[in-house]
Amino acid sequence: MGFYDRIKRLLKDDFNRNFATLFSGSVIAQIIPLLASILLARIYGPAEFGVLAIFTSIVMIFSSVVNLRYEFAIPLAKDDNEAVTVVLLSGLVAIILSALLTLIFLLFQQSILALIGGEELGNWLFLVPLALLLSGIYNCLNYFSIRFKKYRVIAKSNIVRSSSNAGLQMALGLLYAKFPSLLIGYVVSLLFGNSQMLKGFWRHKEVIKRVTIAEIKGAAFRFRKFPLISIWGIFLNNLSVNINNFFISRFFGPIQLGLYSYSYRYINAPLSLISSNMGQLFYQVCADKAKSGEKVDKEFIATLKKLLIICIPLFLVLYFIIEELFAFAFGEEWRMAGTYAKILIPLFFIRTVFGPVSLINAAFEKQVLALGMQFLIFFVNISILFYTFYNKITILDFLHLYTTCGILVYIVLVFVCYLVASRKI
Repeated sequence: MGFYDRIKRLLKDDFNRNFATLFSGSVIAQIIPLLASILLARIYGPAEFGVLAIFTSIVMIFSSVVNLRYEFAIPLAKDDNEAVTVVLLSGLVAIILSALLTLIFLLFQQSILALIGGEELGNWLFLVPLALLLSGIYNCLNYFSIRFKKYRVIAKSNIVRSSSNAGLQMALGLLYAKFPSLLIGYVVSLLFGNSQMLKGFWRHKEVIKRVTIAEIKGAAFRFRKFPLISIWGIFLNNLSVNINNFFISRFFGPIQLGLYSYSYRYINAPLSLISSNMGQLFYQVCADKAKSGEKVDKEFIATLKKLLIICIPLFLVLYFIIEELFAFAFGEEWRMAGTYAKILIPLFFIRTVFGPVSLINAAFEKQVLALGMQFLIFFVNISILFYTFYNKITILDFLHLYTTCGILVYIVLVFVCYLVASRKI
């Protein structure tokens, strides 16, 4: 069989074709800010990116739970009317929690900033609830689009969001090269990204108008396992990932955080787009099978193989060139960020593999197991932070320890996910 025949056969498979659509859109969405970062690194310094990292870390921690995980129920809804109801439920929850966070910030602003080493943020902290609300709306619309297999719309939305973010940060930076320009660009880009998927959702306006409060309450009760159990696992996961930014800012300083966050951002970018897109497709497959009580062990292995085939070459190339690449692309000032990235690459690799297959827990409603997994990750990470603090080790030693322990934990968790896919647990 010739090369072109093999390509045609691969593209006939719905999973591969949909993945190609999402992946190509995400590649463009990542290339735009990556190219822009070459200029941004010369407009802003590590300290400014350190403040941005504090801001985005707060948003990332809460954005995954701002809908109380109800967005994952959208593909599982029994019909389209219920799916619309769950979208409205998710959006309503996002509004309430964003307002609650605003109140908390009003009452405890200074204490919060001191705790996370983000005093430089000041009153810009109040942009967080707005960014959180926009992220919550994105979560709803994204999974609504997944339900209807509108992968082109998702890809377009990601491109619009990333290009508007890069464009605004560069334009504003030329006028005022301080961290508020980075924050404003980030928040406004979330609004632009949502506008693309909102059009598709509004086509169901007749259904939207007929949704009642009783139906929203009914959907909230039916899918109550997501907020009661599933929410804590992903919250712990995002907290364990982003707490490092707060720790580094407080104990190593904002400049070191800026270097670390730049390394984290641009080594994670090519790998996370693979993980997120493959995960969305794998989740859809699992959700369909879950309704009939079937195993998905074959799909699990197939997804795992695809991830390894894609990631291993990329991982190897990045590992050997990353330090020189950072110095060349961003300037000698950022060489240390390349060193940090090289240390972190193996951890990002195993995370990229774990991320998509871990969604088996949500599809099979194994929320308690997922919570246990995330608690293990959080416990290991907190232990590393305490060890670093009490032994006063350097940031390089901290990153080596963080990577090594993380790899061991994620290997175990991938195997546990396989047992779930095989319906052995």
